[in-house]
Amino acid sequence: MLADGVVLGVLGAAAGLLVGVGAAFAGRPLMEQYVFGVRFGGYRCWPTALVLLGGVAVLAGVLAALAPAWTAARQDVSAGLSGRGTPPASRVRWLAVGLALVAGGAGLAAFGAAHISPAVILTGLILGELGLVCCTPTLIGVLAGLGRLLPLAPRIALRDASRNRAAAAPAICAVMAAVASSVALGGYLASNGARDARAYRPALPTGHLLVYPNRSAGQPTLAQVTDAARDQLGVDAVATVYAPDCAGTGYCEIAPVLPPSQVCPWQPGDRLSASHRQQARADPRCRTREADYPDGYVQPGVDDGTALPLLTGADPASTAAAAAVLRAGGVVVTDPRYLHDGLVTVRVDKMDAKPDRPATARDLPGYALPRAAGYSRLLLSTAAARQLGLDWSVSGWVVGTNTPPDEKRQARFAGALRSFGTFSLNVEHGGSPRDVSPLLLLLAAAAGLITVGAAGIATALAAAEGRAELTTLAAVGAAPAVRRLLAICQAGVIAGLGSVLGIVAGLGTAAIVLISVNRQYASAWPVPDPYPIRVPWPALGVLVLVPMVAMLGAGLFTRARLPIERRLD
Repeated sequence: MLADGVVLGVLGAAAGLLVGVGAAFAGRPLMEQYVFGVRFGGYRCWPTALVLLGGVAVLAGVLAALAPAWTAARQDVSAGLSGRGTPPASRVRWLAVGLALVAGGAGLAAFGAAHISPAVILTGLILGELGLVCCTPTLIGVLAGLGRLLPLAPRIALRDASRNRAAAAPAICAVMAAVASSVALGGYLASNGARDARAYRPALPTGHLLVYPNRSAGQPTLAQVTDAARDQLGVDAVATVYAPDCAGTGYCEIAPVLPPSQVCPWQPGDRLSASHRQQARADPRCRTREADYPDGYVQPGVDDGTALPLLTGADPASTAAAAAVLRAGGVVVTDPRYLHDGLVTVRVDKMDAKPDRPATARDLPGYALPRAAGYSRLLLSTAAARQLGLDWSVSGWVVGTNTPPDEKRQARFAGALRSFGTFSLNVEHGGSPRDVSPLLLLLAAAAGLITVGAAGIATALAAAEGRAELTTLAAVGAAPAVRRLLAICQAGVIAGLGSVLGIVAGLGTAAIVLISVNRQYASAWPVPDPYPIRVPWPALGVLVLVPMVAMLGAGLFTRARLPIERRLD
């Protein structure tokens, strides 16, 4: 009997959704497909995957319509019209095929993850999803057999789902496909957010803010900025930030130079063998954090010790020692690697310098802050700046607050300085934003809508098929509320079972894809932070509530009165 063949309709839909997710996640489409790739919402998909997605969608629609029609055509017409149709038998071969596909797909995806093959991973994920689809009818039958231990309404709901698999199985699989896609992408987004939060390094001590002039109608004085901060932010810890520049020679680079003993033998971009990569990871000279020192950049500045505590959050003892070095004409760094024998080598590279005027470098007395927040910085004293042939000018102001000011206070502070022009405010909140991704909520909402719709349609079909049973219940004196309770249980079977299968499939998909991406990037140097495996709890919370919403809707829109009809057998 081909009743179980109805799952082919949603089998194609599940495969299509998984193709889209897999193509968006797999490392190669994200990183390398630049010529023929098509961008959707920031993700890249293989062109072949897009073609396959369209073809599978067309096939899904055709099979979803043909399979139930073929099944209905093979049934006895008089038995169907009189409501004496028999439940389809659970075919062992469908269960065997489903389990084989699940096991084979999981093994194939794991093999692809170990060998960093997106195509193999994608094939394995599709096969695993198809296996779950094939197992769904048998799973419905097993649950129906366990229904004898339940009260009347859930027992009838499970029996109806087993008897009417032509309606229940496609609905459950549609819910599973939608939930699996939402959970898989949600798992990636949650892992990406956790990775960003782990890699985040503050630019300033928490609560402090930098004020940069955009367009100046007149430079405010330090006293005027301090007055605005006191009035609008309730603080008066303000210091001027000075930036060095090469007067009359255009742009120049000012940076400290690592002593030879501190230079990592392997530089970014080097193609390292596995043994050299292992040595580089173990070498303390190569353990710099990319977020701390992107491309080796160090933020230069000129200071006499006034702005130093607000920029770095250094403790009073370190601040006093650093200020003494600055007053003596030295320099201060926040990365101790640059300090050697009490000196810091500072290099000035003038971009438009002539060949007869090469870059200059000087060894200057230095001090390394033991603990400092914010970017890696090089603070020059005025005397050191003059030795290097540099000038300096006001680049902004740093304001120290105990807690990050909200947007209204920031706007009032900027408004108090508006007579001097427009200003940008950079506030340090002490961590990367952990807001829930709008895309994640959108996907969860879409999956929830599909779940509610599929449960509603399946519940309505079950109600139509079970009208005779409802008449019998009315004849034997069942309470009117039984009809509403039965609808609630029928919606719960469809939405609940589909959501559980989808969550399992989605979490497995996300885990395999993330493991593959981590293995792919593990061969690079420097090795980037791996993606942690994270559960998308916001999406799961929405999806757990969706079956309850479907059940509530079924209860609200179902009439409680049992039908009373005359039956003709």
